Amino acid sequence: MHSRGFTLVELILVIVVIGILAAVVGPRFFERSTFDDRLYAEEVRAGLRHAQKLALAGGCSIRFSLDTTGYQLLRDADCEGSGNTFTPSVLDPSTGQAPYAGTPPTGITLSAAFNVDFDSLGRPSQAVSVTLGAGHAVRVEAVTGFVP
Repeated sequence: MHSRGFTLVELILVIVVIGILAAVVGPRFFERSTFDDRLYAEEVRAGLRHAQKLALAGGCSIRFSLDTTGYQLLRDADCEGSGNTFTPSVLDPSTGQAPYAGTPPTGITLSAAFNVDFDSLGRPSQAVSVTLGAGHAVRVEAVTGFVP
């Protein structure tokens, strides 16, 4: 009599090997820094879009400023488009407090710091392309201000 199948010993051995592999190799696929980089890039994109919408709705120039210490939204103090003085009076919609700002996660890199001003028509003062962390590109298109 010739039977087909696996013995209990073989099944237990396979389960043990899979468990060891999961414990050793699994954490390498899920590093927190990868998620932090992506989340911060999305946060910066959301801030850029919010700055553009505020400029359109309020008629005042809004500056989005990003450097290694973080980002913040600033409003043109005289609201005449002179762009000489910007104040951190933009409220964060999630807290209702000023300033609208964010700090990067520990260890994130930034390819270049920049300031971009959105005028009352939502147009950016310049096109921007920066890389955050491990290859997460953030762009602002010229003329339209589109943030992909």
